[in-house]
Amino acid sequence: MLSSNEMREIYLRTRIIRRPTYGIVSGYHELPYICLGESFERDHETTQVRGKVQVSPRFLIRPEHLSPDYAEVFGDEIVDIELAGRLFGFMGFRNKPVECKSEHLEVTNVSRSVEHVMSDVQDEMERAEDITTSLILTPDSRYFPISIERFISTILEDEFSV
Repeated sequence: MLSSNEMREIYLRTRIIRRPTYGIVSGYHELPYICLGESFERDHETTQVRGKVQVSPRFLIRPEHLSPDYAEVFGDEIVDIELAGRLFGFMGFRNKPVECKSEHLEVTNVSRSVEHVMSDVQDEMERAEDITTSLILTPDSRYFPISIERFISTILEDEFSV
């Protein structure tokens, strides 16, 4: 288990290389990302995490142990199985209650350096004219959700600064 200082160090050392070129206005938004970091697997150099985070600045979903789940609030009979997904419940967004849900998570280990993979990913995004996917470098791929938190926090700060 990481100490709060170790988590903060990962958070601060995370680099956002590329961000979406559109703004969040209101409502529910999908933020696709690719997060790269040195692999903790022996035979690989890079860990690549691809995912999509749905962010809503209008609602607060707390981690499971702090609040009731969907079925407890709305009842078991109307729970749609398609709504199931992984939930990142971060507590670090002070004064900005957000719901963050991540689906379509894909983790791969690559036998090429982070720099080479980053270059390939940037070329891929440029060829596809992708303006929505973000590119994030994490200092510790085992704890990539901390780097995703940094990414979301940066977006929220830019969009909702007063």
